[in-house]
Amino acid sequence: MEPVSAYQPQNKIRLVTAASLFDGHDAAINIMRRIMQSSGAEIIHLGHNRSVEEIVNTAIQEDVQGIAITSYQGGHVEFFKYMYDLLKERDASHIKIFGGGGGTILPSEIAELQKYGIARIYHPDDGRAMGLQGMINDVLQKCDFPTGNLSVDRWKAAMKEAYGEASDKDQRKILNDVKRSISDRAIARLISAVENNPDLVQPIMDEVHEKLKHLVSAPILGITGTGGAGKSSLVDELVRRFLMEFPDKHIAIVSVDPSKRKTGGALLGDRIRMNAIVNNRVYMRSLATRQSNLALSKHIPEALNILKAAQFDLIILETSGIGQSDTEILDHSDVSLYVMTPEYGAATQLEKIDMLDFADVIALNKFDKRGALDALRDVRKQYQRNHNLWETPLDDLPVFGTIASQFNDPGMNNLYRAVMNKIAEKTGQEALKSRYLEDTDISEKVYIIPPSRTRYLSEISDLVRNYNKKAIDQAAIARQLFGLQNSIQIATQKGQTAIVEGLQKLYEDIALLLDGTNKKIIDTWKEKKARYQSDEYIYLVRGKEIRVPTYRKSLSQTKIPRVSLPRYEDWGEILQWSLQENVPGDFPYTAGVFPFKREGEDPTRMFAGEGNPERTNRRFHYVSLGMPAIRLSTAFDSVTLYGEDPDHRPDIYGKIGNSGVSICCLDDAKKLYSGFDLCDPKTSVSMTINGPASTICAFFMNAAIDQQCEKYIRENGLEKAVEERLKAKYDAKGLKRPSYVGDLPEGNNGLGLLLLGVTGDEILPNDVYNTLKEKALSSVRGTVQADILKEDQAQNTCIFSTEFSLRLMGDVQQYFINHLVRNFYSVSISGYHIAEAGANPISQLAFTLSNGFTLWNTMLVEEWM
Repeated sequence: MEPVSAYQPQNKIRLVTAASLFDGHDAAINIMRRIMQSSGAEIIHLGHNRSVEEIVNTAIQEDVQGIAITSYQGGHVEFFKYMYDLLKERDASHIKIFGGGGGTILPSEIAELQKYGIARIYHPDDGRAMGLQGMINDVLQKCDFPTGNLSVDRWKAAMKEAYGEASDKDQRKILNDVKRSISDRAIARLISAVENNPDLVQPIMDEVHEKLKHLVSAPILGITGTGGAGKSSLVDELVRRFLMEFPDKHIAIVSVDPSKRKTGGALLGDRIRMNAIVNNRVYMRSLATRQSNLALSKHIPEALNILKAAQFDLIILETSGIGQSDTEILDHSDVSLYVMTPEYGAATQLEKIDMLDFADVIALNKFDKRGALDALRDVRKQYQRNHNLWETPLDDLPVFGTIASQFNDPGMNNLYRAVMNKIAEKTGQEALKSRYLEDTDISEKVYIIPPSRTRYLSEISDLVRNYNKKAIDQAAIARQLFGLQNSIQIATQKGQTAIVEGLQKLYEDIALLLDGTNKKIIDTWKEKKARYQSDEYIYLVRGKEIRVPTYRKSLSQTKIPRVSLPRYEDWGEILQWSLQENVPGDFPYTAGVFPFKREGEDPTRMFAGEGNPERTNRRFHYVSLGMPAIRLSTAFDSVTLYGEDPDHRPDIYGKIGNSGVSICCLDDAKKLYSGFDLCDPKTSVSMTINGPASTICAFFMNAAIDQQCEKYIRENGLEKAVEERLKAKYDAKGLKRPSYVGDLPEGNNGLGLLLLGVTGDEILPNDVYNTLKEKALSSVRGTVQADILKEDQAQNTCIFSTEFSLRLMGDVQQYFINHLVRNFYSVSISGYHIAEAGANPISQLAFTLSNGFTLWNTMLVEEWM
């Protein structure tokens, strides 16, 4: 295929890109948006797992021409149609929708969606025919139309309706009327008009300027700083605190990012770092500089005027990070905040930073970096020198160490308080003064693995290398001893006494170099072989003696050993094999941690997960019917994997029970595993889930406990107590009782369904319930994946931060230890999603081992010992 040239648009094209809700596969959309950027488009990138409402709100606030979405998780028909309907409902049907999902979106579905009004859904065949650049050219060509074309008379009429005679009206009434009358779409279109058609929009802006003469303007907080200092994350934390403290106030954000000098494209990616802005009291607009070597767009003054006229209570202006000379922000803000990191270089570099002369507040973000305390002292001293505040103690200067990426960071709390109070002081708007109390703690990184253990992976690799080297060295010594032993025997047989004495002395000297443990391995080798050659092998598990036959018989009655030891005679070979391979159940456990495979339970994986709990329960009973052991493996739908509740909302509804079972409550778990005795030693349950693993695990454990309670209730004739509780809890309130939908499948005896809607502790005395709980917890078998590190690297079904998730996993394991949960594994290290994300087998193995070692080190933290 010949190279395709990039399309040259006539208008400045802005696009929103994202991966759909519950979709962690963001590689494709990242490739597409990079090509769009290199083709001159301005891209507002949201990242993965984005809902229709968030995407539509962003598209309207940013006044884009198009939305580009990848969707690989199913439910795409409902998702795209809902997006189209929502845009139409909000008078933004001019915004075009584009999508792709590899082979997951069928040609018939593509035809249906495009007929409905979706601009284009791309199929792999389109990629082969058009190439990536060809598809991007098609998107850009369809979006090449102007935005911000406004009717001057219509706008003047709208402004008159919103403001009336501003000079004659009460300020509060104006504020309320304007907030009610002026929509996000109107603000967005006016800003676009200022950017794209300044001459056309000038009469409207003259009206805006006139209105502003009679109104109190919103204070503007200007935020600037070096690139990569974490400005967007810091803004997000400021906005979150503002919304919590002032529940009746509105905030606007203008975020500026640089345009590429070569292509004119831009990545306006600040929204991907901001979670607090998904709120109806927040308006955000991303602007490209559309000029090189500047931190702001030339249209910023009018954009700020528009937001002031819209009567926001606070406006945040964030510049692109370009380095040491960012003072342009001072021309547009009432209060300035400079964001930097401890990694600014030598202390003399501080003398070059203009903003240290002018900034009202300084944030030393990423305070967890090495040397942060020294950097804080140096910045405070420089600020003191620049402002001649010689009498002011360093600790009282407005310079704060912050870790914006850390929840409830004390440095961020103090920074927010200082910023809001400075705004109130400089603008006279006392209503914005913060009530946050000063936090006396200093920002300090909460480490899951202490800094002293940061080299743990290197230590492990060093340990393995040293172990293998020692094993080879010790094997060489053993080989020498074996040779000397044979020589001594031969010399003895030949009557060479003098030679024997010399060899014996040499043997004793070399024997001192052999480790005592290794000598024992050699000395007990024959005994070990004899144990495996006998008819029965006996070993202990948790104090219980296990007897296992050591062979199987073929059809011809030949005895085939289950474990066959090598026929080595040389001590060096014996020792090296024992140290580096060995039999199952012995160190280094290369063949497994148990001497023999469990009898009576074939490694059959009874895998299921589709639709509602009842449907999957029927499938479980079908695949396990008549089997001697039950080994259930559960796949959950994407709604459950991302910790959401099922909903009639189309972007959720289309994915409920898709490629997995939907579980959102304890009753769902009871129905899912009903008819299976979860405490039977022949039953085990595997659950493939990570983000909400602890919650799903809790559902499972409580389902098992309530099964034991149900058995006790039936054995003791207490069903009447259950009925009375259900009547009080549901019937008396007019609520529908939870129930198993449909007929029970063959093999389901109804175990687990008696207590739907209630739990055992509501029926039984505490002592009885606690006894049954203890029995259930010590009996249940299975595993939950819970591998959040793999999610962070590959599949992206992350709900909480990695640090919090690891801490939660540690707490779950500690609970298991405290309550003797010994047959259920709280974590299962996984690798296949890493491969699906593009890793080769070597890097997949490396990541998987690394994740396992990291989780092990996490569990070794003192709090969980």
